[in-house]
Amino acid sequence: MTSPLLRIRAGIEAGNANEVVAGVKQADTTNVTLASNVRDMITQWLKVNAPEKLPEIGLAAPADAPVPASEPKVDAGSLKSTPPAKAPADEEGVRAGEGTRGWSSAAPAGDRAPVGKAANPNSRGTPSPERLRICLIKFFEGAPKGSDAAAGLGIVEDESDNTRYLPFAMLGRGVGLSEDEDIVRIVQRSIVQAQPGIFSIAPDGSGAGLIEWVGWEEFSSSLASIAASTRDPAFEPKSIQGLIARAARGAVRAGQVRQEDALRSMQESLSPQDMPEDAAPALRSAISRRARLALACLVDGLAAAGLAPEAGPDAMGLVGQLPRTLFGLIFDHIDDRDRGACAFLAEILQSWDRRRCFSKRWLQDAASKFTAPKGANSERDEGKGWYALTADNARRDKASAGQPASDTVEGNAVKEGAPAQDGAEGEAAAGSDKHRANKKRGIVQDEEDDATVNKTLEESRKRRAALKAKYGDR
Repeated sequence: MTSPLLRIRAGIEAGNANEVVAGVKQADTTNVTLASNVRDMITQWLKVNAPEKLPEIGLAAPADAPVPASEPKVDAGSLKSTPPAKAPADEEGVRAGEGTRGWSSAAPAGDRAPVGKAANPNSRGTPSPERLRICLIKFFEGAPKGSDAAAGLGIVEDESDNTRYLPFAMLGRGVGLSEDEDIVRIVQRSIVQAQPGIFSIAPDGSGAGLIEWVGWEEFSSSLASIAASTRDPAFEPKSIQGLIARAARGAVRAGQVRQEDALRSMQESLSPQDMPEDAAPALRSAISRRARLALACLVDGLAAAGLAPEAGPDAMGLVGQLPRTLFGLIFDHIDDRDRGACAFLAEILQSWDRRRCFSKRWLQDAASKFTAPKGANSERDEGKGWYALTADNARRDKASAGQPASDTVEGNAVKEGAPAQDGAEGEAAAGSDKHRANKKRGIVQDEEDDATVNKTLEESRKRRAALKAKYGDR
């Protein structure tokens, strides 16, 4: 519950007399003692803004009398009160200001104002928390980790969790505070007013960082590497296995403030329709296929990381936006002749259905857009190729860590004799009835795998070179 003093302050700042009165009543109910100067200020504010509310807090409404000649008539926004020259802070850390202005507080983390709200609305030059956040982002982007620029700015880098901190003085100068001001105190006062989950403070208290930055940096760098890998003629799915996991983890760690940026980045970086203009037709087709399947793997990883027990509640909001924003890129305009891609996407949809990642309406709509082939599927059963990048296989790899490495397929297949994991279809120990049944109703793996694509690309390059040599002089 919000403390009475903070509730009263919010009501005064918003001009809401009902909220001010409710805060006073809450203080009386919860036995919170309001300082005499605070009560005087509340009384004077109500006399000007809502005199009819005074009886509700046990005070008589004043008679309708003109404003004394010695006092100029004032409105609610410029009310002058007569508290002590510098009112002492009470037990909640609230220091009374003048009328509706000049209040300050060292509020606890749970009662902070939202990002974008200035710490002191009446103080010129006091930066808002959102302005500080944007400034920190620009500093961190312009001074990469370990660079000379980072050292020159005094950025402190915590090697344990890759968190970065910019000195308060440098941050204040970055938002335009002048040298003759108490830069450190002004910046700290603004940071205190931000909602939780935005800023982090250096262990030695010398600077500020962004909680979102570590996750966002991990996500953005991994996503850029994934997009670049899909355009490499010698691409193999295994080359992005770790990048998929890091990108999913980073997007979740970045928090709610970066969700829209993460979704937009995935749409722009892994769109199957965004192909290089100068690429050969075979390579363009291969890049489109790789981007589609890589995006499906990334969504799979995000669903696993965002719905994990250790993920925060805001991560569920990120997962909930994935179908609306990314399913179209993954499942629209699939070529049914690419049986390998159709088989993989069908397996991904079945996995999402088993884990209840998305609603059945989204999954059924996606499944209706292509034909899932039937038959044996050795790549799925052995966890090779694109199947090695799924969240299910990643969990099995982690669970089987420390066991003998024999009978594995590039570290992705289930170990011989290892127990089956919950929710993993067709991956029980060899010889079990469940394993044999699943292989019988498996999916045919088409020859259009990445090895075949690479071979086709090499043949295409040779033919183009031969034609160019033959007809180049004509």
